[in-house]
Amino acid sequence: MFGPKKRFIVDSPAVRQSRLVSIYRNYLATADTLKFGDQLAGIYAPATLAKLLATGVVEVRRAAALALAILGDETTIEALGRALSDNDRGVRLAADDAFRVTVTRLASMPHHQQLLRIMHLNDGSNFEAALPLATNLTQQATDYAEAWHQLGIALEGVRDYAAAEEAFKRCLWRCRFHYLAWHGVARCRISLQCYLESLMPLDRATTISPDFETPRLQARALRRKLKISKRQP
Repeated sequence: MFGPKKRFIVDSPAVRQSRLVSIYRNYLATADTLKFGDQLAGIYAPATLAKLLATGVVEVRRAAALALAILGDETTIEALGRALSDNDRGVRLAADDAFRVTVTRLASMPHHQQLLRIMHLNDGSNFEAALPLATNLTQQATDYAEAWHQLGIALEGVRDYAAAEEAFKRCLWRCRFHYLAWHGVARCRISLQCYLESLMPLDRATTISPDFETPRLQARALRRKLKISKRQP
């Protein structure tokens, strides 16, 4: 009379979302990152989380972005890059953290360890020491986008702006959402007094990451200096 009962699909989108939200809420209550990672492991593939990040409701997107900080890989960079301009600020912030973490670990462990050393030197403004290490790393791992970004920072630090811009571009060829590299291109052009040419990368950086205020302010100041208005798309 009523027909056969529908089977409940355990791996349906609704179940995946509700389970992820439950794990996420538990993490917010406990701040237990290790437990959060353990609960995610074996349940969610990076591609599944990337899809939820792109299509879920706000809480699901926040949870997916946070999860990708642990499980993100090269297949999730596109989704994380797009989420940097999400309508919800919580999603944007979580996606930004996940994006930065993911781009640094997209290489073998030895190369990752080398990168961390280079980042430490660049963060301490020890650019001359970082430069040969970064150059060597980009030769060993040519597709490692973050290695090229760090090489650009080191070259910029020793004031080789043309070479630094080229390094930042090589990063962008491998990761077009790397807004920090877009900003690096702009900084090099400003240092070379190519003010008009710096506007595009400044605008690109803030389009990708609307919360990144520095390039927006720089572009505004340059437009005043050049007495031009921003072109509307």
